[in-house]
This record gives sequence, C-alpha cells and structure tokens, in this order.
Amino acid sequence: MLERGLYHPGESILHKLDPRLKIGSLVILGLLMTTVNWGGLLCLTGGLFIMLGYSPLPIKAFQSVIKAGVVLGLFYTLIMGWHWQEGWFFWKGYWSMAGVLQGLMMSWRILLVFLLTRMFSAFTLPSEQGIGIAFFLAPFYRITPKAADFALLITLTLRFIPLLLEEAALLYKARLAKGNLPGQWIGKIKDLAALLLPLLRIALRRAEELAENLVARGYVSGGYRVLGTKEWESKDSWGAVVLILWSIGTLVIELGLKIW
Repeated sequence: MLERGLYHPGESILHKLDPRLKIGSLVILGLLMTTVNWGGLLCLTGGLFIMLGYSPLPIKAFQSVIKAGVVLGLFYTLIMGWHWQEGWFFWKGYWSMAGVLQGLMMSWRILLVFLLTRMFSAFTLPSEQGIGIAFFLAPFYRITPKAADFALLITLTLRFIPLLLEEAALLYKARLAKGNLPGQWIGKIKDLAALLLPLLRIALRRAEELAENLVARGYVSGGYRVLGTKEWESKDSWGAVVLILWSIGTLVIELGLKIW
C-alpha cells in the first residue's frame, strides 16, 4: 500500500473523481475553513461528516490526525487564553474567556483542515495530486517557464514521498530484526535519528538517478506539460455542483449570522 496507509485503495465515487476537482475542492474548502466563523464552520463540519459517512475509510485512518489536531488545538487555546502583563513574568497573568473562545475556534479550524487533507490523501494517488496541481499551474507557463519547473518539482515530490516512506519502513524493520531495542523513549528517539543518514543517502541517490533520466530524455527548463489528464465525466460535473452549492451555503449562513 502506498504511503504506508495514507492512500486507501478503493472504487468509491470519491476515488474516481477527477484530480482537478479534488485539488480545487481542497483549496476552496481550506480557504473557507480558515476565514469563516462558527456559523460557516458548522456548515463545513456537517458536510465533512456527511462525506466521512459515505467514505469507505475506517475510523483508524483518522486517529493520528485527530490526535495531532487536538494537541495542536489545546496548545493554541492555552497560548491565546492566557494573558499576562508586559515583561518576563508570564505566570502573573489571568485567563481570558475571549482568548479561550478564540483558541477553541482556532482548534476547530485546525481539526477540520487536518480531516480534509487526510481524506484528500486517502482518495487521491500522489501521481494524481501532481497532475491536478500542474493543471492549475498551466496558465502560468506562458508567463514564465519557471512555473512549469515548479509544477514538475511538486509532482516529483508528491510521487517520491511514499517511496521514501517505504524505504524508511524497510530501514526500521531491519533495525527491529537486529533486536536489543531500547526500552526508554530517549533511546527510541536515538534509534530513529540513526536512520536519518542512510535515508538521506537513499534520497540523494534517487535524486541523482532522476536527474540523469531527465537529462537522457532531453528535458529543458519550461518543458513540463500535463499529459495524463483524466477525461471529465458527468460525476465530476455533479461533484463540482455540490462543491459550489456547499460553498455558497456556507457563505450565506456566515453572512446571514453577521446581519442577524
């Protein structure tokens, strides 16, 4: 399995949607999640949970994301909720209800963004992610050839991340096969740090092989083009309609609450 469980193979409607639609949805919903207030966030949360209900992803797939979101959210809540006077004596302060509420709102946003990106990575192959990003960067190719190079860079990065994760997993399994594992967490951290050097060597070797392949195929700056774009189908059009209605509904609720 690619990406050690990040990508979830399947034949659901979310898997078969066009990668351009998925990239656009990720950008639009991500912007809404970081800009709207609690009314819009309620609408986004409801829609996201409906998607989770129809998705074939198990609950375990979201455990690490939820843990990271909760920890980061609590950190923001503590930082934003505690106020102190000017100076270094931060313990001479007080709790602000407005700051706590603001921190909780930030935690809500972070958790939604984490869940959205987790679903995106679960239903979209790294190669498809690169194709979708390169498609949206295509209009900039006429302005500067560096846009094509940037699109190629993103595509290759997304493609090689799961490969490097697989290499890291193999290195860690080789370390486990040797036995004599440390019991304390400090020793475990040292063991993981010891894997960085061989992993770096593997990454550099793969980068060199990739550069040689690009030179052998006559690649020049600005020469990258998206060739594997998926044909747009009716389900993609319906998905775009749902995205537009969802976004408009979120903005209407947000503006309605502000006026009210």
